[in-house]
Amino acid sequence: MSAQSLQILNEGIRYQRAGFRMKAAKLYRRVPEGDPYHGDALNLLGTLRFEQGQALEAVRLIEAAVRVNPRNTTAWANLGGVLMHLAHADQAAACYRRAALLAPERPVGVAGLSQVTSDPERPRALRRRLVLSPLDAEAHIEAGNDRSGRDDKAGAADRFRRALLIDPRSFPGMFNRGNALRDLDRSRAAERCYARAMALEPRSANVINNRGLLAFNAGDWQTAMHLFTRAVRTDRLHTAGWSNLARTLQKQGRDAEAVNAYRRGLTIDPHNMRACCEIAGLLVQERWAFRGRIVDPFAPTAYNRLALMATRGTDRTAVLPWLRRGACIRPDDPDAWYNIGVELGRTGNAEAAAHYGKKATSIRDNHALAHLNTALALLVLERFEDGWEEHRRRVDSADAAPFMRYFKIPEWIDQDLAGRRLLVWGEQGIGDEVQFMTLIRHLLRRGAALTVLTEPRIRPILRRSFPEITVPDVANPSAALEDHHGCDMHVALGDLPHRLRLFCGGTEMPEPWIVPDPDRTAELRAGLQARHPGKRLVGITWRSVAPKTGGRRTIPLELWRDLAATPGVAIVSLQYGLKQDDLDAFAALGVDIDHAHGVEPILDLDGLAALVAAVDLVVCPTNNTVHFAGAMAKPCWVLLPTKPDWRWGLTRSDSLWYPKTRVFRQESDDDWIPVMDQVRRELRAWSAGIA
Repeated sequence: MSAQSLQILNEGIRYQRAGFRMKAAKLYRRVPEGDPYHGDALNLLGTLRFEQGQALEAVRLIEAAVRVNPRNTTAWANLGGVLMHLAHADQAAACYRRAALLAPERPVGVAGLSQVTSDPERPRALRRRLVLSPLDAEAHIEAGNDRSGRDDKAGAADRFRRALLIDPRSFPGMFNRGNALRDLDRSRAAERCYARAMALEPRSANVINNRGLLAFNAGDWQTAMHLFTRAVRTDRLHTAGWSNLARTLQKQGRDAEAVNAYRRGLTIDPHNMRACCEIAGLLVQERWAFRGRIVDPFAPTAYNRLALMATRGTDRTAVLPWLRRGACIRPDDPDAWYNIGVELGRTGNAEAAAHYGKKATSIRDNHALAHLNTALALLVLERFEDGWEEHRRRVDSADAAPFMRYFKIPEWIDQDLAGRRLLVWGEQGIGDEVQFMTLIRHLLRRGAALTVLTEPRIRPILRRSFPEITVPDVANPSAALEDHHGCDMHVALGDLPHRLRLFCGGTEMPEPWIVPDPDRTAELRAGLQARHPGKRLVGITWRSVAPKTGGRRTIPLELWRDLAATPGVAIVSLQYGLKQDDLDAFAALGVDIDHAHGVEPILDLDGLAALVAAVDLVVCPTNNTVHFAGAMAKPCWVLLPTKPDWRWGLTRSDSLWYPKTRVFRQESDDDWIPVMDQVRRELRAWSAGIA
C-alpha cells in the first residue's frame, strides 16, 4: 500500500494547507500501522492537531511518529517546535539536536536550536544556520536579534540589512533595522526604515510608537505626543504607547494627564512595575512604589524609587537602606552601586563613594557617571594618579555631550610637543577652565605652539595673558567634525592634569596666568579709593545660584555684618546677579557695600578680572570669583561647606592650585557662624597688620 499511502498523504497535505483540517485528518488516519508511511502520517496528524490548538495531543502523536521511525528528521524538528511552545525548552532543544544530528546538511535542526538555546550554544547554532541557509532572511533576522541582545547594535543593523537584501518586503527586517539604527543614534536612517515599515504594515502600532521615540529622544515633545497618541488609538491595548505618552506629558509639565495615561496602561498590564513607580513619583505617594515592589520584588526600580522619595524630607536615613535592598536584589546592576556611591559621597564619605563607584564600573565599564563620581571621590581624597585616570572618562557621559568637540587629528597623550601645534579645547564650566588654564604655560615650555578654543567671555582675557597663543572665535560645539585650525594634535583642557601627572609624579605645578586689563584695573581702583580713602578694599560674594549646590554655598547676609564693621576695611560687591533686595537687606543691617563700580561679573568676565585685581583681598564661598582671584595670585579666602567639591581636598587650609588662597571650612552642615567668626578675627588681624 506504500504508493497509495504516499498519494493519500500528499492529498491530505493539500487539504491541510487549504484549511480543510477535518478532511486532512481523515486521510492521515487511513495510513495503517506497519506501513512505511505510518510514521509520516502520525507526524502530519500531530502538526494538524497543533494548528487546532491541541498541543498535548500533538506531542503524543509526534512522539509516536518518532518511535515508529527514529530517523524522521522532520518529526523530531516538529516535536521540538511543539515542546518549545509548551515552554519545555530543554526537551525541545534535545529534539532539535536529534534533528541536526540526523540531517546535518538541513537547517531545520539548527534553526530550532537557535531559537530555544542560550549561550554558548545559540551563537554556534545561528552561525551554522546561516552557513546552511545563506539566503534565509529569517535566519539573518534571528542573527540580528542575537547581536542586538549582546548590545552589538552595529552588527545587528548589518544583519537586518542583509535580510532586507534577500527580502526587501520583510517587515521584521525593516522594523528591527530601524530599532538598531535608533539605538546607534542614527535617527534619520531609523526614520527611513520606520517609514518603509509603515508602508508594509500601515496600522502597526509598534512602528508608530517607535517613530514617537525618535521624536522624544530629539526633544520634540509635540511630535512625540502626536505619534504616541496615534499609536494607542491604533491599538488601545498598546501598553508601551500609553507609558511613552505619559512620559511625554511629564516632559511638558502635564503631570495630571501623565498619571491618567500611566493608569490607562496599568488597566491593560497591571504588572507594569515602572508605571507604578512613575505614578509614585508624580503623586508623591509611597503606596504606588510599594505596589511596584509587590508586582516585581526582584527588580531594583521600586527600591530606587523609594530611596528617591526618601530624599524629599530633611531626614535621609531611609535612603541608603532602600538603595542597598535594590543592590541586593540586582547585584549585577551597576546603577544600584553607583547610586549608593553617590549617596555616601553626599554624606561626605569619599572613601565609600570611590569604592562603590569602582564596583559599578567593574560591572559595566562604560558607566560614565560612575567613572566621574569615582574620579571626584579619589581627587578629593588627593589620590591623584587614580583620580586623573578616572577623570578622563567624564567625557563619555551624556552631560558632557553638548560640550564635546571632534577633530580629524590625533589626541595628544604623551607625544613630543616640540615644534608641534597643539589644539586645546575647553569642555567644562568657567571656573574649571580658569583653573585648568593654570597648566597652559607648561605646554608652551615644552615647545608647543598653542591654539585654544574657549568660552567667548574668556577669550579677551586669554589673548591678553598669552599673546603668543592663538584664540580663534568659534561657534558652540555641534557634534560634527570641526576645523582643527592647522594643529597637529588636540587635547581637552580637563585632561591636562592627567597628561602632566599633576601632583602624582609630574614636575609641573599650577601657575597663575590671568593678566587683567591694566587701564581698567587702575580706573576701578582709583574710583574705589576715592570713595573709601585710606581703607583696604575687600571684595565679597555671598550667594550661589547653582542648581544642586548653590544652597550650601550661600551665606546669610546678616553674618556679614560684623565682618563689614572691621576697622580700616571697605566692602566691595563682587556678587554676580546683584539684586536691589540684597542692597536693601545690607542697608537694613547697617552694612555699607560698594556697588558703584558698574561691573556685572556674570556678563563681563574681563571686568570681573579687573575688579578682582583692584581690591586687596577676596572673601567668598567657592565660585568663579575664587578661580579668578587664584589665577591672578590675588589673596583670597575661600569659605567652604562641609562637603566641598574635589579641588579643595578634605582637610587642608591652603590650595594646591592657587598660591595665595586660604581655606576656611565649616565643621557642621549649614553652620556658617563659626566660619564667619574666624574670618572676622583673621580680617581684623590682616587689616591691622597692613595698616
